[in-house]
Amino acid sequence: MLAPLKKRWRELKQGKPGRRFRDRYERARRGGAVRKWLLIAGGALLALVGIVLLPLPGPGLLVIAAGLLLIAEESHATARALDWLERKLRRLASR
Repeated sequence: MLAPLKKRWRELKQGKPGRRFRDRYERARRGGAVRKWLLIAGGALLALVGIVLLPLPGPGLLVIAAGLLLIAEESHATARALDWLERKLRRLASR
C-alpha cells in the first residue's frame, strides 16, 4: 500500500522545479471521469481538513499540501498554480 505512494513521492522529487506538478498531471491522466472527480473531491476534503487543523498543533500545512497534490493530479489549472507557487517559494528561500 505504501509502495505506490513512495513511487509517486520519488517521481515528484525528481521532477524539474517549476514543471514537476504539470508533468505529474500529464503522467496521471488515466482513468475515467468518476476517478477524476473522486480525486478532486477527496483532495478538496483533505485540504479543508488541513485548514481546520491549522490552529491546532500538528501537520495542518502538510494535510493541505496533500489535498492540493491530489487535486493537481486531475486539474491542469491547479498543477500550473502549484508550479508557479513552487518557483516563488524557491526565489524567496534563496534570498
